[in-house]
Amino acid sequence: MTLLLTANSENILHTQYKYRRCCFIYLLVLLIDTASQHRSAEEGVEGDSVVLRCSHRSFLLEDKQLTVYWRHSDTRNVYDIIHGEVSVKEQHPAYKNRAEVLPEELKNGRISLKLTDLQRSDGGTYICFVPDVGVHHSTQLVVKERPVTEHSTDTSLGRTLPLLLLPGFILQFI
Repeated sequence: MTLLLTANSENILHTQYKYRRCCFIYLLVLLIDTASQHRSAEEGVEGDSVVLRCSHRSFLLEDKQLTVYWRHSDTRNVYDIIHGEVSVKEQHPAYKNRAEVLPEELKNGRISLKLTDLQRSDGGTYICFVPDVGVHHSTQLVVKERPVTEHSTDTSLGRTLPLLLLPGFILQFI
């Protein structure tokens, strides 16, 4: 009976060891996977430009065969680099002549997307996907309304000066 309990105890300990080892491996894989799925946030103002960054230590940007997909809200094609070549064939019309990847950033291991002439509809989630290295980076873009500026009449150029020329006629200089 004692021998049977000892064998069962060893089996239980061995099973617990396997379980803990599996849990450790699972957590390690989960951490590695999460590390490649970066998230960030950017703010921009209507009419201005913004740069969305996507970087990862394993980018081999010297390799001209890199493939990168930039998407807005998972469906709108913003910008593609396929095997090192820019491809705007399937680019969504809303980004035509407003989206570009900054070549100087590529040398530093970053794939930076510049959006110009921001519109309120540009707000949302942008995904940078680099399948060769398994990077999936998302950036939340918030586009704020351009503040309305009031015109002041207190400046020397903005002052209105009435001038009496003839009785009943007033000329104003602006």
